[in-house]
Amino acid sequence: MAPAVIIIGFMGTGKTAAGEQLARRLGWRFVDADRKLEAAMGMSIAEAFASRGEEYFRELEERLVLELLDEAQEAVDGSVISLGGGAVTGKKVRERLEDEPLVIMLDEDVETAFARASDGSRPLAAEAAGFRRLYDERTYLYRQAAKHSIDTRGKDVEAVAEEMAAIVVQEAQGK
Repeated sequence: MAPAVIIIGFMGTGKTAAGEQLARRLGWRFVDADRKLEAAMGMSIAEAFASRGEEYFRELEERLVLELLDEAQEAVDGSVISLGGGAVTGKKVRERLEDEPLVIMLDEDVETAFARASDGSRPLAAEAAGFRRLYDERTYLYRQAAKHSIDTRGKDVEAVAEEMAAIVVQEAQGK
């Protein structure tokens, strides 16, 4: 069983950028669940929300995330997997993450996350008040699922990746 780092957190916390950097640093494969989902659907997440609704999207997301975690477990080499911000809302995903030792939450302040996420590509980042409400609702789920947490406030991608790499080393050494 190869090691897998699963990165969780709200929209705009830097999961993809830091995950790509961590994977390069470790020489592992990187998988962005949102990108894989868009490829599987043949449309953007925003288009899926508009044409099929959030429930449709969440069902596909849950199935894909569980498949990605299965693939990572069977892989020969290590994996870094960045989950979408809402992936932890699925009960099956949360239950599955309980068995994963390297679930890392990236935590960012809501204002910075909104500034990064409100580029029009994320349907749940259309307006600030709803974004803040969702941030508050999901933070508990991230904290519950995470085995490790990194406060990304004021840190660049390299520093966040370095902190994640240190966690991987600690886990490999049995803490």
